Amino acid sequence: MKKLAIGIDMGGTNIRLALISSDGLAINSLRYKTSAQEGKDAVISRLSSATAEMIAEGRKHGMVIGIGIGAPGLIENGVVRFSPNLPGWKEVPLQNLLEEALSLPVVLENDANAVAYGENSFGAGKGLSSLICITLGTGVGGGLILDGKIWRGAFGMAGEVGHIVVEPDGNKCSCGNRGCLETYASATGIVRTARDTVNRGDASWDTGNLTTETLEGAARGGDKAAASLFAGAGRYLGIGISSLLHILNPEAVIIGGGVARAWDLFYPSLSEEIKQRCFKEIAERTKIMPASLGDNAGILGAARLAFEQSAVSSQPSSV
Repeated sequence: MKKLAIGIDMGGTNIRLALISSDGLAINSLRYKTSAQEGKDAVISRLSSATAEMIAEGRKHGMVIGIGIGAPGLIENGVVRFSPNLPGWKEVPLQNLLEEALSLPVVLENDANAVAYGENSFGAGKGLSSLICITLGTGVGGGLILDGKIWRGAFGMAGEVGHIVVEPDGNKCSCGNRGCLETYASATGIVRTARDTVNRGDASWDTGNLTTETLEGAARGGDKAAASLFAGAGRYLGIGISSLLHILNPEAVIIGGGVARAWDLFYPSLSEEIKQRCFKEIAERTKIMPASLGDNAGILGAARLAFEQSAVSSQPSSV
């Protein structure tokens, strides 16, 4: 019987689920609003019901062996310790709650780590033993794969790429620090820089309709001020990535997320910054490339973790 896993990408806005085969093929998928403002109990109930629906669908195609979830925040030992995108979530034993409700093994992982593992397993980083995966969305997320495994750090907080300081006296970050990469290279940061540009009188964009998509369109239409926003974001990315390359020396850096659609607008300045700041041997040999799985990376990474857990648990004991 064909073995299947359920991969779940649990965000602050949407919960996305897919039935995944061992070779990374999505057989079926569902999407629900998270409605996080309703509180954690309502969200967990919605997640449990949606997963049960997917399990029932899975029985039509094979045997569901487990569930993998990528969730935002600090994840440790199956517990959501804290999540800025899920108000009121603190010390929530999500893994155990779902295992009891669904009677299947559950793996709970940080969402950025799940994205990195997805790209490493099925996407741009397939076959690599070490990589840094950076997601440019509302914030800047990061996941590390070292020696073929997710590197979580001492207590689950490794990979906070968005909070590398790239401008010591720079913009105030939501984390409370100043000058974090997230304040310059995320969608939120780029839009804020655009508003500052308008306020200085250096551009005349409609500040009520500013998104990275509209700014990207303007840049592609020849708007030099808009193009400079992405070039600036690329420069700050290059500064942050240079530090990571010197510390970790991975084979590749993979960049995804919504902002990455503007790859050709920010990559030249990113590449130049790395060239200027990194040891030549590192700059020339490290691959810097776009992610290839889009929104499915986290789902596929979570499902892969579920397959691996099942393989380990099915091995005979050596005792």
